[in-house]
Amino acid sequence: MDWTKDKKGNATSDDKPEDDFFAEAKKKILEQIADRLARDRSFHLCSITGNPKVGKTGLVLDCRTEEEIEKGMKILVLDFDNGAEPTWDSAWDRDKDIVIFNPIKVRVDGSTDWEETFNNANYFCAYAKELIEEGNVKAFCLDGVDKAFEGSSDVLRELLVKQQTREGSIVKATDSVRVSTLDWKIRNRIYNRLLDLVCNLQCDRFLITHMKPVYDNINVPTPVGEIPDWHKSTPARFIQMIHIDKVSRMDGDKEHTSYIAKLTASKTNPKLVGKEWTIFTTNGENKWFGISELREGKL
Repeated sequence: MDWTKDKKGNATSDDKPEDDFFAEAKKKILEQIADRLARDRSFHLCSITGNPKVGKTGLVLDCRTEEEIEKGMKILVLDFDNGAEPTWDSAWDRDKDIVIFNPIKVRVDGSTDWEETFNNANYFCAYAKELIEEGNVKAFCLDGVDKAFEGSSDVLRELLVKQQTREGSIVKATDSVRVSTLDWKIRNRIYNRLLDLVCNLQCDRFLITHMKPVYDNINVPTPVGEIPDWHKSTPARFIQMIHIDKVSRMDGDKEHTSYIAKLTASKTNPKLVGKEWTIFTTNGENKWFGISELREGKL
């Protein structure tokens, strides 16, 4: 585009957009501004981390108020982890307003077709956008960020195997695949495209991942801690972050277990950072409490 300046020094262009193009663009801008002003709060964009079976998915499925449940507000779950259905079945009586979709495509030989899996996931995000525009969606959840990250690496590996087989550098299945810095950018682009689709949906968004061990020395197999299992750039996306731990103690011969959720980051309510909630206990009988501030959009 050839930019010049008018007599007053203002930037102008010799190939201005058509009036109808500008009008359409302006309409979209004004619609976005109006939508934002019409909301009484910012949408959650919240990570939930923790080891398996500590209530991560359960916390998301409990993100609606009683009024929202009665109104039929939906929760959409993109279930890479393939673990949301049991919680939906046992705790929510197969609620029709909780929509779970597993994008995983398995080949006849039992391997995962990750390219098709990501296509399925992207289509579900497009479907979610349509439902959100109808105005009856409370939240969208990407359950299994770690699986999606692993899958993006597998897509890259399959692409490189095909390429290097054609070049003749791979002749046996056991041969190593060469991966360059530029190749990793392909992996990151596949992963980030999915996260971009999820994070730009206009509703509360929750992204769940497991923890992975951290080692001081790769030759010493004893972990020194844990960190969330995702690409290192992922945390920068979040407005809120929750971590869940399992805490057990013995009372005589009985084990009492509590599941504790801690808010570790919040741009919208920084005074709550560090607060802990007991979301679930198994002290003789199972009791679910959840987080009221999450349901009410006050994290």
